[in-house]
Amino acid sequence: MRMITKMKILRESSELAQGVFWIIDLDELNKNKNYCFPIYCTSDGVNIGDTSKLNAKSGITYNHEKLWSQLPQKLTHGKPYNYYPRGRVQINHGKAIIYLNPNIATEKVKQFLIQEFNLTARNGINKVVINVDGSNHYKCHLDN
Repeated sequence: MRMITKMKILRESSELAQGVFWIIDLDELNKNKNYCFPIYCTSDGVNIGDTSKLNAKSGITYNHEKLWSQLPQKLTHGKPYNYYPRGRVQINHGKAIIYLNPNIATEKVKQFLIQEFNLTARNGINKVVINVDGSNHYKCHLDN
């Protein structure tokens, strides 16, 4: 199986993106940069560029479990995909929705994700909404 060290496309760092993420360190949020997987897109949520590595059934985003299985152990620390709190950024008509586990639903995490996915007015985003998802879908070891 092919290992993925970083799936970010080398593009302008200020481009708008959607995609998945994990937060493994709440104290030093910059340590989570390698756990953000942006898919560059328009403010309407239409992906830009090569989408051949996207592995969800829809073909337009990442599946957390499949993506985690392709990462090197130095990133996964031998833990399953659902061990660390995680979430997803979706863009639709100038609105960014951040779905995430309740344990990481802080203002600091929100600001980190706004920066990492470039969710700015300059990129056509007029609203950023946090959707705290306590369902089984986003459960992690902190929920036990």
